Amino acid sequence: MDPWIVLLGIVGIALAFVLVPVAVSACAPWRRPVRLTCPRRGTQAQVRVSPWAAAVAALAGRGARVERCSLVNFIRGCREECLALPEASRRPVPPGTPPPRPETATTGHTILVPLDGQPGSEEVLPLVADLARRPGATVRLLRVVPPAVTVRSDDGVRVLAYSDEETARREQEARAYLSDVARRLPDVIVASVVRVSDPVAGIVDEAEAVGADLIAMASHRRHPLARLLGRSVAARLARATRIPTLVVPYGARSAA
Repeated sequence: MDPWIVLLGIVGIALAFVLVPVAVSACAPWRRPVRLTCPRRGTQAQVRVSPWAAAVAALAGRGARVERCSLVNFIRGCREECLALPEASRRPVPPGTPPPRPETATTGHTILVPLDGQPGSEEVLPLVADLARRPGATVRLLRVVPPAVTVRSDDGVRVLAYSDEETARREQEARAYLSDVARRLPDVIVASVVRVSDPVAGIVDEAEAVGADLIAMASHRRHPLARLLGRSVAARLARATRIPTLVVPYGARSAA
């Protein structure tokens, strides 16, 4: 018998009866976000661990890593001690469930308004302004900018802009843009923030961090096939969070 066939058979058996069960058992506890008591703050937190990353870490003999935590903005130097808590102390929740409202969140209603820097995305502002005139309501303007890459000359030799410098420039432009938008909401309590991230991840992270009660945004009209595939930010956002989301047509007023 060919020794290579025997070796492949042994490897296949090892995968089927050893590695696969280990990976599955490591995945199982993290298929959904979990609620737990943060060992550092002693308050409720909601954490997410990528199931596949947990499986790979288990196969490599390492511990899992937190992918998202509702307290990330309030803890410095976190060592992820929560992952060592007994499984009985972790309560799974459905995907997209809003995390517990952080202690530092405002006591009134917070409306998160993602803007992309274009006039079309501002179509949601008049409606948001009406909603935010309730006592205690706050509008939080959000601009998510993608991380920059190093820009080189056409020949690929000279560096025209370094990634950190380009990212800082984008952040500065985004802050100036949000300041201009905030001035157009004179009768509303407005805060603003810039995040460097993927659009959907940035919106969800900010909404969870501040305990937003509503996400209000404008969305592009798309071809029916594109809507079916769920490629828009609004469609991806609907799958990523259960925080109520108000969507108005992008650029409706300017197109009229």
